[in-house]
Amino acid sequence: MKRKKYWFLFAILLLSLSSLSPSFDFTHHTRREPPGDEPIPPQQRPEVPESDLGPIKVGVHLNPDELRHLKALNERFMEETGAEIEITPLETADTEKESFLLHMSLGEGPDIILTDSHYIKALAMTGYLLPVDASQTTVTGEDTLNGLLPQLQWNGYQWGMPFDIDPYIVTWQTKGKDGASFNMPESRQAWQEYMELHKTSPVLSFDPKDPYAFGAAVHLLEGDPSQPDQEVLEMLIRNHLRTLESSHGPADTIETGQEPSSGTEEASVAVEPYSSFADREVSGLSSALAMGKSHLNTPVVRARSFAVAAQTESSALAMKWITYMTSKEMQQEWSKTSGTLPVVPEMYVTGTNLRDRGIWQKAAVPAQVLLSRNEPAALDFGDSEGFQTYSESAYRLLHGEITVEEYMKLYTPAQP
Repeated sequence: MKRKKYWFLFAILLLSLSSLSPSFDFTHHTRREPPGDEPIPPQQRPEVPESDLGPIKVGVHLNPDELRHLKALNERFMEETGAEIEITPLETADTEKESFLLHMSLGEGPDIILTDSHYIKALAMTGYLLPVDASQTTVTGEDTLNGLLPQLQWNGYQWGMPFDIDPYIVTWQTKGKDGASFNMPESRQAWQEYMELHKTSPVLSFDPKDPYAFGAAVHLLEGDPSQPDQEVLEMLIRNHLRTLESSHGPADTIETGQEPSSGTEEASVAVEPYSSFADREVSGLSSALAMGKSHLNTPVVRARSFAVAAQTESSALAMKWITYMTSKEMQQEWSKTSGTLPVVPEMYVTGTNLRDRGIWQKAAVPAQVLLSRNEPAALDFGDSEGFQTYSESAYRLLHGEITVEEYMKLYTPAQP
């Protein structure tokens, strides 16, 4: 009987010891292997020591001036940390897209990319990115405009860190060439009537190669930028034909399909990115966000984000660099030099912190207010991987390479 009691006490002791053993934590987020419908904890990866100084590469989609400015900020980072960071431009041509993805899959691409936020989710879904919360030293999204985050989130993780925004604005001369006051149309019907009165000249000016400008023009004409209706598309086609004809004449337009020359008759209203006013005066112009009244909560904004490549062996250094570049100090420096707007709400308290060219209160502040609680217009036809299609089809539509009906067939059907 005593022996049975000893065995019983021994069993209790074993259970007590097992309850004290360390448990395994499966919540550490360092990488995941998409695709999947439900959030799946990323695979465990050994921590990269904080002493990692590279070298690493940063691939960017920037114009030459922006590239120069970012390299200057990077020099400051390298001086302060001793790390070796190389910034290189990414190819933007359509023919280079597959080559870029191949290099990413083979581990030959950059460790960090800076590109349009519209591309981030598609890259994450194909397994080319690491979640930005892979580094436990970084807390993401705390000081960022809330509306910028949803398009960077997928499968329970955030895959990019917002860097800057460029809202699209509309400008117009308050007085016409004849000295008469000009009031910009404020409804679809008013736009149609105005176009009827100006049948031989363009009414709206925007870059047909810029998908954001196209989306903003749709918005201004009371259409849905993500999935424009037939009427607004036909209005934009007629307007573009007038632009071409005023530059080359009907015959030249049909034969060459060239873009307007510098001698093109100026349109009454222009749609442009906010950053285009960084180095020019806006006296005599009225301006506002390029928005109609039908979709007031979804401004057309170009947002750019950083993302960490899945193949990098220096994820901690990559996140340290991104954290540095998205800090308030660097956001202020970048906004002053590039003309784009910051993603930190605090910096909109006063326009004197940034470059104020007279359109701060009319465009920058309203954009910040909207993006604090709403997402920007999604230019992807309802498909998270559809931004490239949106970009190409807008240009082809305006130049007569596809019909309105063919364009609208690209829309993703609404889910029941």
